[in-house]
Amino acid sequence: MVTSVFLHYVINFLFSLHCVKSADTKYMETSIRNYFSDTRHHDSEYKDYKYAAKEYIHGEFLRYGLTTEYHTFQEQSVSNTENFQSVIGIAKGTNFGKANDLLIGLGAHYDTVKETKGVNDNGAGVAAMLEVVRQLTDRNRNGVKRKNTIIFVAFDLEEYGSCRGTSDCKLPDVPLAGSRHFLQEWISPWLQSNYGNAVPAVIHGVIILDTMMNYNTSAQSQTIPLQKDAFETAFPEAYASISSDNFQGDFLNLIYRKPTNDSYLAKEFLKSWGDLGNAKYEIESLPLTFTKFSEISSSDEKNILLNFMRSDHGNFWEMDLPAIWLTDSADFRGDMIQCYHQECDNLQVMLTDENIDFLGKTADAIVTTIHKLSEPSGSGTSDASRCNQQTLLTILTYIIYLQMM
Repeated sequence: MVTSVFLHYVINFLFSLHCVKSADTKYMETSIRNYFSDTRHHDSEYKDYKYAAKEYIHGEFLRYGLTTEYHTFQEQSVSNTENFQSVIGIAKGTNFGKANDLLIGLGAHYDTVKETKGVNDNGAGVAAMLEVVRQLTDRNRNGVKRKNTIIFVAFDLEEYGSCRGTSDCKLPDVPLAGSRHFLQEWISPWLQSNYGNAVPAVIHGVIILDTMMNYNTSAQSQTIPLQKDAFETAFPEAYASISSDNFQGDFLNLIYRKPTNDSYLAKEFLKSWGDLGNAKYEIESLPLTFTKFSEISSSDEKNILLNFMRSDHGNFWEMDLPAIWLTDSADFRGDMIQCYHQECDNLQVMLTDENIDFLGKTADAIVTTIHKLSEPSGSGTSDASRCNQQTLLTILTYIIYLQMM
């Protein structure tokens, strides 16, 4: 028989253990290899692969139980005859159709420019979104009920209008077509059809994922989108952190507007990131001070800020909707300095173990954030509760075993 003192130490040790449910990096890697590793452009020679990628997203949304549809739209400046399609998946909460439904969105574009394979831009973003869908619906199947509805969107034609932050960029004039058409044509009829006069007055916001898998611990691998003194003035905490690490590209960028409700969403994501641990994967916050890009009068200021407007979040901002952008900074880091919108954004360069693990932490932080904001209830609400059950079972097993010694 073992002593009660020894049992006390065993029990305390076992209760100190905790489980952290982490991303299925194999699933993300397989998604990228099979469906997001070649050009997904609208020209005829790339259409088959782009179509396969779109159908894969649609199929995965259905497989995980989302209410799934296409948003078909036309962009006359690209084609007078061709249709384009974004893919939408909806996880309905118990508040669906009611005014108190606090909608949450997660979006990533699946198309590419002609010149690239698009593994990081933006196969990584879509793969992370699908992993978030997988984890959240896995929790649902284990008894979680959510009050708030989650909308997932894979945008088409994001790359149209992209000009990589050049001084003559017209991005705010003809931006990011898929999300623009989604906001102009899809969201209002959908709300009216499903909510009627009970359209939610408040939403939690939208998380946009774009070019987010490049992780680099080499000194001076990270450049910045402004002159150093301007960047230091605008983002003093981020600059101090990056410079103290000798400009390593070992962090995720969190971009949001400080004067808006973006801040609430950003705060929740930052907490989720910190709670996950694994501190070698860092995060830097880049809070902007404007509310609408179109209301900035200075052309010089607009040119400076263009690099912070290079994804679908910008369209949500112009509609006064809260949104944050998660990115590795694209062509300001490591391999992507040469590979952004180029052929070398491919499997050989970008799909490393370190990069996919970095993407995994981001997916886990998004899951934690959306899970909380969806206001879950029921059995299996948190990983902690399930882990406590597992730990208790382990303790009882050890006690029985030790008593028999």
